[in-house]
Amino acid sequence: MKQQGKIWIDGKGKEIPTYAINPVLRVEENHTQKIARVALRIEKSLQELEELSAIAHKEVYDAKVKDANIKGNKTPSEGMTLNSFDNTIEVKITRPDSLYFDNTMTELVKQKFSEYFESLNAGNETALFLKDLVNDLMYTSGGNLDNSKVLKLRKYRDRMDSSDKLKKTGSLFIEAVDLFDKAIRTKPGNPGLYVSISDMPGEKKRKVALKFTDI
Repeated sequence: MKQQGKIWIDGKGKEIPTYAINPVLRVEENHTQKIARVALRIEKSLQELEELSAIAHKEVYDAKVKDANIKGNKTPSEGMTLNSFDNTIEVKITRPDSLYFDNTMTELVKQKFSEYFESLNAGNETALFLKDLVNDLMYTSGGNLDNSKVLKLRKYRDRMDSSDKLKKTGSLFIEAVDLFDKAIRTKPGNPGLYVSISDMPGEKKRKVALKFTDI
């Protein structure tokens, strides 16, 4: 609360006469109150900005669905970039969902790949090469699953699945990569909002500082 008069209230609810308060503490009180008032105004403005961006995202998405003549209820899930008619304003709304793997399923994937490697002819140079390739794609240097690279195995799975010859000997490989798809989970992230503006059409836009660290 804002301290007023000749008696201030401390954190324990005790009344303290101002003549007994250290001058440094009085200066701190003055500045903390000013900063808090401005911070609360900024918080309210940011909340309004977030609400406006959410409304814009949905209404523009609905307009695009209608314009594309797509029927049925569609829910916007991806990010979007909006531009003013004269291209002096750009609003970028992001939805940074992240992927991760279910631990139980990834253990089953490891077992399935182990079965596949055991089924290979240990003396076959091509088989050994493939084993090293898969391991390099699957794991980081620390031995953990590499979420980004492991998805690249899909194209090898599809290539093997489309070849009768490869499919015959690679059924366990195909099953293992199929399990990866079942192990993938999505974790929704916080929406991001980036606004860039210019004074005149054709001029370079500048990023509007919406975070303290951007100033």
